[in-house]
Amino acid sequence: MITINFSQYCKNIYPYCQQISSQGLFVSKLFITGGSSYFSASITTDKEYQKKLYNGSKPLTQNLKDSFPANIQLDALAGLFEKHLKDDRVRQAMTAFAIPVSLEPARGTFSLALALQFCCFIKNEDSDVDDIVAMEYQKLLTEPVDEKPQSLAPLYPGDSAYVLEFLPARIYSKKCYDRFDHTWVIRNTGSQTWRDRKFVFVNHAVVRPRTDTNCIDIPDVAPGKELKITTSFDTRGFEGHYECFWEMQDSEGNDCFPNNKRLFNVTIDTEFEVI
Repeated sequence: MITINFSQYCKNIYPYCQQISSQGLFVSKLFITGGSSYFSASITTDKEYQKKLYNGSKPLTQNLKDSFPANIQLDALAGLFEKHLKDDRVRQAMTAFAIPVSLEPARGTFSLALALQFCCFIKNEDSDVDDIVAMEYQKLLTEPVDEKPQSLAPLYPGDSAYVLEFLPARIYSKKCYDRFDHTWVIRNTGSQTWRDRKFVFVNHAVVRPRTDTNCIDIPDVAPGKELKITTSFDTRGFEGHYECFWEMQDSEGNDCFPNNKRLFNVTIDTEFEVI
């Protein structure tokens, strides 16, 4: 297996990432997005040490690796790459990692392979680790990440919901440290009266945006009636692409609409404000 170090990895991918102004900022973004608090999120502070990590004059020490949580934010890292890698640069970036030109470029898949390589650096004690990007890319193409099969029916027979409006939007592009209100306008379009239900932010522990509460009680809603649910989002100091999964659950915590896993989801793209 061919090996690669952190500096080589950065040099292979950074030239094809747009809207990241410097090598040092690129390294900072990798650390912060992965869950480390070692470096400041500020884009105005000096990044001399990060530049040395980029060019290889400073090693990726165990102290730096220990600054990451046990569960590195893999999805957020993949989202970072997917955001900054433009479609017309993906093929060039893939070539830098020796991915055969016979394989069609898939930005999302490539971004996940890059995130897996980054995790390999952090979890390995050695400076040089196996170069797994090409291998993981091909593996992901042939063996996509498993998802649980989606139910074809709601939890309760005759139950149905429709989101009339996502206010002011369903997909947001925000700056880091922004706070904003979001509202769902939901109609009970089925034959079941909604009783003892709640609205739950089910993946709040693995995405960066936060809300005032992760669980909102739902009042009784008869068939044909509507309700509004509002919460405040805080993007915090993390860049990335985040899909926030929400479910309507019954009193036992069961998803009322397993037949439509994305019914209430909200997407938030965040980036640091350039000063």
